[in-house]
Amino acid sequence: MESMEEFRIPKEAIERLKDPEVLRGHLSEGKTFQELLGYTNGTMEKFYSGAHLLYEQGMYQEAADAFVFLTTLNPYVHNFWLGLGLAEQHNEEYEAALVAYGMATMSDMDNPLPHYHSSRCHYLMGDYDTAVSMLDLAINLCFDDEKHSTVKSDAISAKLHIEKML
Repeated sequence: MESMEEFRIPKEAIERLKDPEVLRGHLSEGKTFQELLGYTNGTMEKFYSGAHLLYEQGMYQEAADAFVFLTTLNPYVHNFWLGLGLAEQHNEEYEAALVAYGMATMSDMDNPLPHYHSSRCHYLMGDYDTAVSMLDLAINLCFDDEKHSTVKSDAISAKLHIEKML
């Protein structure tokens, strides 16, 4: 087992967190809690791997909790929000999933995945028109990019399925 030392919050960071003025100053400078706590990107990647593993194992509530932790530490990482959205969607917390997908969109405006996944939430909530709109956005963002070809074909199929119901 790897050393747990890198996951510990350094004493200096704990002292900074105890002082509201220092904390307010750091946050007003736009620093993330990841930076305040001194977690490296490598450490964050390990946290993400753990959250992803929980999701893959079907432990969706635990995965959602782990992704909330990650988004709190660094709200600028697209995959943290996307993971939270997927976990909340599996928990049937569709509105929470939509908020997470919205944040994922804000952190990567050109990525079709949040729109694609949010369409499923709208569909499951019975909002078929919005589901189609989200699929249209996803399709448009895929362009002819090969890396998004599966998302594009799945979105087109889902859109046709919904439109047959309307």
